[in-house]
Amino acid sequence: MRSTDRMGEVDKAYERALWFLERRERTEREVYERLTKAGFSEDAALGVLERLKDAGLVDDEGYAVRYMEALATKGRGRLRIAQEMRRKGLTDELVRNTLEDGLLDEDERERAIDAARKAWAAVPDGMEPRKAVAKVNRRLVTLGFSYSIIGEAMDRLRRECQDDAKE
Repeated sequence: MRSTDRMGEVDKAYERALWFLERRERTEREVYERLTKAGFSEDAALGVLERLKDAGLVDDEGYAVRYMEALATKGRGRLRIAQEMRRKGLTDELVRNTLEDGLLDEDERERAIDAARKAWAAVPDGMEPRKAVAKVNRRLVTLGFSYSIIGEAMDRLRRECQDDAKE
């Protein structure tokens, strides 16, 4: 391929990347995969990535923090957040560092307790208590909370239910 053809491909790939970055922020891997799926060469995709990073338009570290915060705000647990971040193409090291720096254990406990309360409130009347507890547990697992956090949340929910029953 002639140098001018390659430049044309890089420019076209860059325009394409800008087009889908307008819609939402993306990770480096997402940009690379979208460009190569669109038929651009690996060299063009890598060249565009460098250009985007230099311009500050693609930043995996910043993306990781913002994505983690968004998922935590939606009530997700550490395990689910890590899974979703990896699915977006973020490295294990970046995921681990972001979660260590950005998620406090106490905040995660509170999110788990809130989720347990919501799940408990959604249990149909008359459901056998053992099945209701299992249903709430499954919901917390689905949201990505660890078993130790789930245990703490369920203990607190149990105490709250007992206190309500006494009143």
